[in-house]
Amino acid sequence: MSLIFKHKNVAFSLSVSKIEDKDLQQKIQLALKDVFTGFISDAAECIALEFIFTDNIKSFIVDTEFIRVKDVKVGKTQTHFKDGELDFLIDNSNKFKVYINVSDNETLKSSLRIFNKAFKNNIELQITTFYYRIFLLFTQIWNVENNCSYVHASAIELNGKSILFTADSGVGKSSLLFKFSQGDNFKFIADDLTIISDQAESYYQGRCLSVKPYHLIFYNFLSDRLSLLMSRMQKLQWKFLKDNRLTFRISPNDLFSSISQKSDIKGIIHLCNHDKNTFELKNITTEELMDFTIPILTNEFFLANHKLNILASLPNSPFNNSAILYKKVSEIYFQAFKNVSLKLVLVPYMSNPNDLFDFLKSEGCLK
Repeated sequence: MSLIFKHKNVAFSLSVSKIEDKDLQQKIQLALKDVFTGFISDAAECIALEFIFTDNIKSFIVDTEFIRVKDVKVGKTQTHFKDGELDFLIDNSNKFKVYINVSDNETLKSSLRIFNKAFKNNIELQITTFYYRIFLLFTQIWNVENNCSYVHASAIELNGKSILFTADSGVGKSSLLFKFSQGDNFKFIADDLTIISDQAESYYQGRCLSVKPYHLIFYNFLSDRLSLLMSRMQKLQWKFLKDNRLTFRISPNDLFSSISQKSDIKGIIHLCNHDKNTFELKNITTEELMDFTIPILTNEFFLANHKLNILASLPNSPFNNSAILYKKVSEIYFQAFKNVSLKLVLVPYMSNPNDLFDFLKSEGCLK
């Protein structure tokens, strides 16, 4: 009853065996398979992170006395976090074994995915919330304790080395990947978040890529892919709801002919929009790239960081606060960035993403 996937050089498990409601157990299992469909399955005996889903989290609470702020509580052996969004429990001696409470909160309206821009029902939205608020936070804590970190970047491998494209949301990281997927010499590493080590290595992260309706304007091949992969109901949603926020999640395996699980970093290109109608390329320093990328990562983890700081604020908490976490991230970034090619590319706002690819190629950035 467990799904096991690779994370960097270890494995994590997702278990539904502690869900008592068998119907809910099956729904959660299917939702997990959907969200983690792009991750690499792993049969490793050594599992570094365990995520255990239950519909009766109270049955796992053994401490009777807690120090608390509202419904966030730290006991002698356990920490229990509960707010309007999350309800999870950990053993203080092993913060990488997490119990997550789920519930069958489906209504007739919420079960109709057509009303959700990402075509999800309430059960699937619970797992999406788990991914962004719990999974990413705990894997990042594990990352930092093991001299690596997420960076807000897409990444491809070219000629045995990786190139990372750091940027804020909406600048064009995913659009570049759609273009790269059409070339036989590019291997996929990650979209949105890439795992990097202090040894300047990049690692596969299997999050699905998000296709929006406006992507189809620039990449005709995506229409053909979506016609094969998208359900009939979602096709109707896209046809009748003219909204560029609509999202279809596509697995890296459905786009790229090959992936790279690990690759030494050759270069990092930071993308940023500007108001000119021309592209500009500049060399930047390690410190400049850190100044750009660390704030972006903290913004991406804003809500997760908030929850971490609530936990860290209580006496005897097993968690460090986000200031300590990001101080370590800074040290990892410095070591990872200092001996690789670093460039800043200023991109015309709302420009054709194919033009960005052509510019990078003409400037020799894709060799």
